[in-house]
Parts: sequence; C-alpha cells; structure tokens
Amino acid sequence: MTPAQVRAAIAAGTPAPIYLLESDDVPSRLELSQAFLGLVEEGLEAFNTASFHAREASSAGDRDAMLSAILGAARTLPMMAPRRVLLVHDAEALLTPKRARDEEPAEAPAVPGTGKRRPRSTTPAEEFEAYVERPEPLTTLVLDAPSLDRGRRITKLLLKHALIVDCGTLETPADAVRWITTRLDRDEMTMDSAAISALIDAAGLRLPRIRSAIDKLVLYAAGEGAITTAHVRDVVMPVEEPGENFALGKAIWNGNPAAALHEIDAQFEAGAVAPMILGQIRAAVIRLRPDARAREALRSVLETDLAIKSSQGEPRFVLERLVVAICGGGNGGPPVRRSWV
Repeated sequence: MTPAQVRAAIAAGTPAPIYLLESDDVPSRLELSQAFLGLVEEGLEAFNTASFHAREASSAGDRDAMLSAILGAARTLPMMAPRRVLLVHDAEALLTPKRARDEEPAEAPAVPGTGKRRPRSTTPAEEFEAYVERPEPLTTLVLDAPSLDRGRRITKLLLKHALIVDCGTLETPADAVRWITTRLDRDEMTMDSAAISALIDAAGLRLPRIRSAIDKLVLYAAGEGAITTAHVRDVVMPVEEPGENFALGKAIWNGNPAAALHEIDAQFEAGAVAPMILGQIRAAVIRLRPDARAREALRSVLETDLAIKSSQGEPRFVLERLVVAICGGGNGGPPVRRSWV
C-alpha cells in the first residue's frame, strides 16, 4: 500500500484496523503516522488517541508492560467518537527485539506430587499475536518501524492481517516532484523542472536520498531563492549501484589502472559528466575490503569531489589521476572482497 492510498482512506474515514509503516526514513514514517490523528475530532484526542515509544521499553518486563498497555487501550471503546487511534513508534524494539538468553520463556513449574506441569499462562506477546489475528474494529493501531524481522511469527501475522505501507519509496517521478515542491515551499524556495529531473536522476526514487539532497541544496543555495541544475551538479553525487556490466568498478577492484582509464575515456566520449563517473568510482571504493588502503582510497574520492566542485583541475585529469592512485599504478591494487573477470 502507498502513503497516498493511506491518506485517501483517512480522508474517507475508512481506515483499516492495523497498519505497519515501514521505511528507513524516520520523518516519512512520523509524518504519515501523525495523519491518522485526523480520524479523531478535535477536542476528543485526549480520550481517543495514544502514542507509545517502544524504545522506552528497555527490558523484557518493560516490553510486556507496554504490550499490555497497548492491548488495554486497543480493546477500549472510543469515547464520543467513531474510532480510537493508537500509534506505536519504533515498533521493532517492541515486537522483534534482540532476545537475550535470560529472556527465553521459562517452562511452567511441575505440580507437586504429580510430575505434571501447570498450564503456562499466556504472555503479553502471545496476546498481541491473538489481537493481530482478531483486531478491534473500532480501533486503528499504527505501528511504525524501519523494518521487522521477517522470520518472526509476529511479523508473519502482520504481513497476513495488517496493511503494510512502504513510506520510503516514491512510486513515480511525479510523486517525487510533488514531494520536492512541497518540501521547498517550507523554505520559500523553488526548483525548476530541469533541476528536479537532475536531482531524481542522481538520487533515484528513494525518499531518504532525496530528503538528504534537498536539505543540502537548501543550504547551498541559501539567499538565491531558486535551486538550479548547476546547484544539483555541485552538491548531489549520483548514487551508482554496480550493474551487470560495471566495467569501471571491476577495473578498480582488480587493480587495473589501464582498464579504468579506458573506461573513463569511453564514458566521457559517450557524454557522461564528471560527477556521475566519480559516483561510480565511489561505489566501487566502498566495496573494497576495509583496511588502511581502502580508507585512503575513500579519502582520495572525497578530495577529488572537492577538487571538481571548486574547479581545482580539469575534471577528466583529476578522475584519471584518482583511479591510477586507487589502483596502485597497476602494482597489485588494493585488496578486494571478490574477484571479477
């Protein structure tokens, strides 16, 4: 389910009983979770809404207490309102915590003289699982988390019974344009279509990347009122993921300066710009086996980025110098995680 579909359901007053909002972009999760509070009429929020912060439950006992409080609130009928809304932030800390050895469920003690064990009482976690299978229809429970461990039973139940919302991925470039425009309105800044296209090309449709880039661009273009394509090229380094034919990365991983120089030459001839090529070099460098030489290579990438942005040399030359240095002039090159042929 998309955030737009969720907002439409909220506007129509027809929300589902349970939502799981997932994204590594915390602001996007919080913004969408707050939208659910609009389901409760103003003035009645104190009686019909509640927020829980799962990270405040630092022990197994605390988690059990919080789960019990959530279940108690979820099963309470709304007061003078059609619906109750409960928000659980950072839900992964509550639902799929790292399990300590002393938190394993203990076996029920034996009944004296019989050798039989007493029936074990239901735990709050098990009660919560039962609630997920049969939720209260007049309550909307909103869980937000970066992600939940897909191997846990509770996650499998949520995937089956709750509505899962990806808050961190924009569906289309048009969604990205709307988000960027709304975000810039807050700072009374504008961005023309060419600049927006350049930003989307560099950052992709991942909201965390776009948010980070916009924050940098707003600072970079402060006082100018408008963000231009030149600003985007100056500030936003394209995020390149190794593809099937990641020739430049393979050359770097194999410590082959001649092949790396040939690939840089071919990309420039094909019309690629220096920041795009530098992004590929960086993507290759961060996949080197971590050691002193790899750290030095990454430092060289950052220095080259600054040199290109401040016109401290002809871009093609500084990129060629960079890959020769990273590859060690052909003398074996830095160690790599894997072999590429």
